[in-house]
Amino acid sequence: MCWLAWAVCGVGWATAAVADDVVALRQQYNHVSASIDTLVRLYGGDKLRELAKRKADSRLLPANSKLVLIFWADDEAELFLNGHRIGETRLTPARVEIPVVYLRESNVLRAHCWDTDRVESGFMAGLYLQDSRGRLRKVLVTGDGSWWVDGQRAEPRFYNHSLPDIPRAEVIWGTTLFGEVELETQFDAAQLARAARRRPLTGAASAAQHQPMETHMVVSRLVHLQKQRDELAQKLHARRSATQDVIYQGFVRGRLAFSLGKASKLAEVESIDAAKKLLAWTEALPVAQRELVFPKKQALKGTSHVVPQRTVVGTARGEADRRRDYAPPVARGSTKGEGRATGTGMSGQKSSAQGVYSIRSTSWELWGIATGLLFYLGVVSRQWWRLLSAKGWTS
Repeated sequence: MCWLAWAVCGVGWATAAVADDVVALRQQYNHVSASIDTLVRLYGGDKLRELAKRKADSRLLPANSKLVLIFWADDEAELFLNGHRIGETRLTPARVEIPVVYLRESNVLRAHCWDTDRVESGFMAGLYLQDSRGRLRKVLVTGDGSWWVDGQRAEPRFYNHSLPDIPRAEVIWGTTLFGEVELETQFDAAQLARAARRRPLTGAASAAQHQPMETHMVVSRLVHLQKQRDELAQKLHARRSATQDVIYQGFVRGRLAFSLGKASKLAEVESIDAAKKLLAWTEALPVAQRELVFPKKQALKGTSHVVPQRTVVGTARGEADRRRDYAPPVARGSTKGEGRATGTGMSGQKSSAQGVYSIRSTSWELWGIATGLLFYLGVVSRQWWRLLSAKGWTS
């Protein structure tokens, strides 16, 4: 009987271990499903499904060429190509290679820019073809008359401080100072073909932070999660038992149904469909287009820190100070406070707005002192006049 008891205990322990393993797998499955659903919601299931239907047309990009976008903003900007997010920047030049799968016969490049620090505002960008030797050929740049804002051509703006060297590009902005602007331009396959026949630009652009296209990163993440979900589903299916709970399949039933807080119930049926289509799409792409990287993202302050717009006063222009060794200014404070740390212009840093407020304060003090002196002179002069005009004084 003793051996029977030990056998029963052993079976019980084995059953408990299997049950724990199934629970852990089920938790991983639900976590992966929730991650897929969140990404699809954030980046738009319709856009991702539309992307999965498209095929990479290598004819849109000249042979042995890469399409490179270099951009910079004061203070912050995010860029989109045909509605797909390219990347973002804050006072630091960024360099992004755009995969051919995101190109169309006619393309729209949009920049959403905003100022946060109430000093200067501006945006620079250049779209280039890069050959196998790393040389750049201009497709379009800011300042060449191809960019539009509020239905008008964006005009170059003189920028007082040092700039990154983005070949042939100039600083542009909207019709007002600071605020928030939407800049837009277009290019097509014919422009890319013409750019390939141009002479390469002399010199090299200043060092820019290399970033992968953000939408490409999202696609990579979704494909990875979908593969992981399929593997977990197979493991759970192999351990399926009539006494176990069913795994979560996107329906609000049983103990495994859960939601994303106050947002809404998990829409796994729609999001998994988009993820599956993206998985099949990426598997059909060339190997070079499937290389995805995940760099450390640069934190932005966001549009909640936008500085109110101000009318442009004067149109002074001058030679831009281009520096190959451009370095972004140190992180500046929020506009909710009136002061922040100062910087030097020679190292690419801006003068602090604190100096402006100090000058204003000093001017008010001087006006107060001058007013007091005038009042004192008036009183003294009146007393002397009364004394001199009194009786007893003769000329």
